[in-house]
Amino acid sequence: MQETIIFSGTIIGEGQRVECEVRATKTTLDGDRPLFSGYRIMESDVTAKLLDGNYELLVNRERTRFSRDAGRFLSRPY
Repeated sequence: MQETIIFSGTIIGEGQRVECEVRATKTTLDGDRPLFSGYRIMESDVTAKLLDGNYELLVNRERTRFSRDAGRFLSRPY
């Protein structure tokens, strides 16, 4: 079963540390622990103020690297 859920997250980088909301897909299979994928930072007044640059997202005990370019969040490899 899949469902969309919202997590609280923290964006760190470029001298910034801001709280944000993150939308993700939760997939649960019979008897298994849920898997979370497709993390997307939800735009807000706070995230809109972030400068272009490299950041990390801390959410659900996971760390994801991304960049902000021309006001858009883009994932980047480790």
